[in-house]
Amino acid sequence: MIRSIALILLVFFSTEALTLADSTFTLKNKKTPKPNIWNDLGYDIKCYASDWGSYMIYPFTMSGKDALIGGSVIGGTVLISTIDKDFRKIVSHKGRGTYNQDFLDGPTFYGYVQYSAILGGAMYAAGLFSRETWLRKTGRMLLQSLSYGGTITIGMRYLLGRHRPFSSERNQYEFSWFNKLGDYQSFPSGHTVVAFSTSTILAEQIDTWWARVVLYSFAALTGYARMYNDQHWISDVIFGAALGYGSSMFVLKMERDREKEEKKKQRSKGGGFSFYPGINGIRISYGF
Repeated sequence: MIRSIALILLVFFSTEALTLADSTFTLKNKKTPKPNIWNDLGYDIKCYASDWGSYMIYPFTMSGKDALIGGSVIGGTVLISTIDKDFRKIVSHKGRGTYNQDFLDGPTFYGYVQYSAILGGAMYAAGLFSRETWLRKTGRMLLQSLSYGGTITIGMRYLLGRHRPFSSERNQYEFSWFNKLGDYQSFPSGHTVVAFSTSTILAEQIDTWWARVVLYSFAALTGYARMYNDQHWISDVIFGAALGYGSSMFVLKMERDREKEEKKKQRSKGGGFSFYPGINGIRISYGF
């Protein structure tokens, strides 16, 4: 009689243990539902707006290495501007326009913001509807970089009103403050900002040496084309390259930080105590 009772209890507790083990396994490996299109769209709009606000105030809050780099870019631009006129004599060709039906039309085309914006928008839409996260995020970050860098570019051009080389009568230090005319919006080079914004996002997202070589080289060629066609001073191009690159790296950093936070949250969800009601009371388990 005692052996029979013991056998029944053994079978009962073994069954309960298997049930508990199976329940714990199911809970730990249960996949969370994937966000739908509207969730992703709302998330991306939030990222776009919050990052833009952080970007606009960042120059006033940065310190340490970033402040040193920012100061070096400004100081270097001022220093380089002293050779603008001499460099123009070596590189620029007077009388040329934006397009001249030659090889440099390609890099010039690459620097137009509307084409990069179309690329970014197409990548984002394709990624959003195909549920390809990498493609969606890359498209969104490209649009972010173009918008953020473009905001600074437009503001500085209107504020400074620097004369383009072909419209300068005396030297490289001619300014017509708060001027909307294109001839007086030389600083910084918008084409170079766009080219480096586009190349940086794509190169760092692809993350291969050949992508960096090809894309950064083509961005540099865009800046050269603008000087060769006598549309910009070298200081315009150098600052534009730094602005486009810096804007993109800021966007990439913000995204990487969000991804790290998401991974931490996912890891934290795997642990902690779990409570299971049973016939004989409440069972407690801890998952690692």
